[in-house]
Amino acid sequence: MSKKSIRMTTTVAALAAGAVALSACGGGSGPSDASGAVEGTIAYGFWGTPARAEKVDAVGDLFKEAYPDASIKTEVADYYAYIERLTVRAAGNDLPCATGTQSTFFAQYADNGVLRPLDDLIESGQIDVSGIPDDVLEAGQIGGEQFMIPTGTFVRLLAYNADMVAEAGLEKPNDDMTWEDYAAWLEQLQANLPAGVYAAENEGGLMFTFSSWIIGHGGEVFTEDNELGFDKEMLADYLQYWLDLADAGVILPPSSIPEQNGALELTPMATGAAVAGTRDIPHIYITEQALAGAGKPSNIEQVSIPSEDEDQSANILGSNGISIPESCDNVPTAAAWIDFFANDVDAALAFQSDNGILTNTDAQDALLEDDATPDGVKQNVTILRGLTEAGDLTTSRYPAGLNTISNELRPLYQPVACGEMTVHAAVDAFFASAEDALN
Repeated sequence: MSKKSIRMTTTVAALAAGAVALSACGGGSGPSDASGAVEGTIAYGFWGTPARAEKVDAVGDLFKEAYPDASIKTEVADYYAYIERLTVRAAGNDLPCATGTQSTFFAQYADNGVLRPLDDLIESGQIDVSGIPDDVLEAGQIGGEQFMIPTGTFVRLLAYNADMVAEAGLEKPNDDMTWEDYAAWLEQLQANLPAGVYAAENEGGLMFTFSSWIIGHGGEVFTEDNELGFDKEMLADYLQYWLDLADAGVILPPSSIPEQNGALELTPMATGAAVAGTRDIPHIYITEQALAGAGKPSNIEQVSIPSEDEDQSANILGSNGISIPESCDNVPTAAAWIDFFANDVDAALAFQSDNGILTNTDAQDALLEDDATPDGVKQNVTILRGLTEAGDLTTSRYPAGLNTISNELRPLYQPVACGEMTVHAAVDAFFASAEDALN
C-alpha cells in the first residue's frame, strides 16, 4: 500500500546572529518593479563545482539566444563558502539579482524581507510554474507566498545493497516497514553477513533521519509558533533505538561514525562495510559506481523511510531553487532567467539535472528520452517519478535555525553512544541549544 502525500508545516524562524545582521538592512515596502523589457546583464549566484559552473554557462548561452538583449554573469562558490558569503552580501543589499537558494536556509532571508515575493511574477506569466508539481512548489513558499522557484529536488530514502541482501539469503525490505520492522530485518541480516560487515550505518546523530522518525510517528518537527514540535520523549526514544541497535551489533560502532560524514564514495555503504543507510536519490547511483569500481556487489535499491503509519510518508523532499532579492534592479531579466532555467527543455538537457532532480515534468521527460543523458540522471528521475506517482513524499520547509540544530545532534549523540553521556542529559542539552537557535 502506498503512503499518502502529506505536508509538514515548519516554522519560519531566524538564526539569532543572522536575524541581527539581516534586520538592519533587509526589507522593503513591497515587490520591486517588474515591468520593462528583458535586457541588460544580471548576476546569478550559486554553489557548486567547476563542472556545474560549465553547465550553468551553457544554459546562459542558450538564454542569450532566446533573449539577445540580455545576458547572465555567473558567480559560483563551494556550498559552505556560498552560505557564508550570502549572509554578508544580504546584510549589504548586495545579493545577485538571481540568487541560488535552498529549502534548508532560505527562510531567514525571506522572513527578514531580503527576498522578493514572486507571486506577482507568477500571476503575470513572467514565471511559469505550471510544469512544477504543487508539493514541490510549496517547498519555496512561506506563509502562502512564493519566495523561491524550486529547480531541483532531493529526497532521502532508505537505500540498501540488494546484492548483499540476496547473498545473505534474506528478502528485501519493503515500503511499508515500521521502525520496529526495520530493526528486526537488520538483526536477521546481520546474522548472515560476513565478519566485519554491518547491516546498517549508524544514524543516531543525523537530524534528517530523526526528522523522518518524528513524521513517521505522527509528529511534526517545528510548530507554527517557532518552537520544536516534538517533546523530549520523542528524541529520547530515537536515541535509545540506535543504542539498542548498537548493542545488538547490527550498526556501525561509534568509532566509525566519522566515516559516514566524509566523501560519499568513502562512506561505509560505498565501500561495502555496511549494507543499508539513508541516502538522497542522486547518492544511490554514486554509491553503486564506487562499489562497482572496487569490484564489489553494487546493486543499490531503495525503499521508503520507515513509518509507523502506512498512510503517512516519511520521505522528506527538499528543494534547490532561485530567488530574487528586493535589492534587484532588473526584475524582468531575473524573472526571465528563472523561467528559462526552470522550464526550457534545451536548458534542462544542458544542465543535466546537476543540482537536484529537475522539477519541471517536461524537462524530466526530455532527460529520460535523450541518449546523451547520463545513466545516473535517468535513474534519479525514474526514482522520483515513482515516488510522485505513489504519493509517497512529504513536502517540507525548514527553519533558518536548522543548521544549528542539525549540528547539535551529532556531537551529542556520539558521547551517548560511547557511554560518556546519558540519554537524558543529551536530550536536555539538545533542547536548550535548539530553543536558543529558534528564538
